[in-house]
Amino acid sequence: MSTFKDQLFQEYATKGLDRLRSELRNKYKPKKENRFDYKNITYEIGAIKTCREGLEFEISSKIPLELLSTNTSKKKYFNYVKDIMLKKDKTPLTVNMENIVTTLSENEKKERDYVKLTYVYSEDELYNSDEITKNVERLKKNPAGIPAISGVTTIFGKLVLVSIEETIYKNAKENINSFIDANEEARKKYCS
Repeated sequence: MSTFKDQLFQEYATKGLDRLRSELRNKYKPKKENRFDYKNITYEIGAIKTCREGLEFEISSKIPLELLSTNTSKKKYFNYVKDIMLKKDKTPLTVNMENIVTTLSENEKKERDYVKLTYVYSEDELYNSDEITKNVERLKKNPAGIPAISGVTTIFGKLVLVSIEETIYKNAKENINSFIDANEEARKKYCS
């Protein structure tokens, strides 16, 4: 069972991801649920989960099988994207290829392959205690800027939650933009 703190962290991290999803769905072609399409590749940002290490979420992109040149395998495309993503400053905890088969009718199946990245952000990566302490002192002198958050009584606690929302938004945005760039590089190299 998660603690109240875990629930609050997850709630505010979810707000950050929801804001990013909305922004990306407005910028690119929206698809069902948490997905958007950019240049015929579908991307999805999964839900935030609490884990022992902190907060975790997944982002995925469809491997554009129909666009791959005849001498390129989905594994080659996947490995190229994986290699790019593992060189980034914030590397994913895992990079996997996932295959999903959907049965459309008795005689028809639809198969899709995805690159799935899992990111984990520790509590230390979500907020800076020293920075928040400075902001608490500033807000004590001018309390007009204190966010209203029910269930949280301290200024410090409220600022931690605001920081988590903003940090997840910024970091996930950087993660998804790097992922889009990696797919674009792979597309130029392997698609006809």
